[in-house]
Amino acid sequence: MDRFRIFLTSDDDGAVTVDFVVLTAGVIGLCMLFILPVLSESVNWGEAIATLISESRQE
Repeated sequence: MDRFRIFLTSDDDGAVTVDFVVLTAGVIGLCMLFILPVLSESVNWGEAIATLISESRQE
């Protein structure tokens, strides 16, 4: 019975901290996963717009 009482009254602040760190790292990882393709596409769109503007000025 003493083991059960110790289990119920144990401090679990460290486990909450670990969960928070893992979840935060997961969110940052997902953001990085989606940011890289968006950045490369925005560069492609920027180059396409710059080309379109320079061609329209030459005419």
